[in-house]
Amino acid sequence: MEAALRGIRAKLTEHREKVISGLLLGSAVALGWKSSEQQREIQSLLAEKSSLRATNASMSAAMWAWREELFALAAAPSSPISASRLRHIYGEEEPAPLAPAPAPPGANDGKEEEPISIA
Repeated sequence: MEAALRGIRAKLTEHREKVISGLLLGSAVALGWKSSEQQREIQSLLAEKSSLRATNASMSAAMWAWREELFALAAAPSSPISASRLRHIYGEEEPAPLAPAPAPPGANDGKEEEPISIA
């Protein structure tokens, strides 16, 4: 057994460069195969990504159309839901009142303020 191992060792040392070249070639082939598998996976994921983006865009457009339709229905005189309730559901702020808030009593102490004009 020991003699057989010595024989193998002698053959390997004689053909050392060929053995190393063979191992390097095998490694390059294995890496190339793995790289091609990964490239196919990347291509399928990119195709899925574009499909999902298209689906997302169409769903967003449909939901926006439904939202606009709901607000149009809420503007009708006999609507089942009010526009303020819809704004609350969608998380929107109520529109601010256009009239200025009244000044607290005693704020002017009987003095009238002059309007400011910007020229």
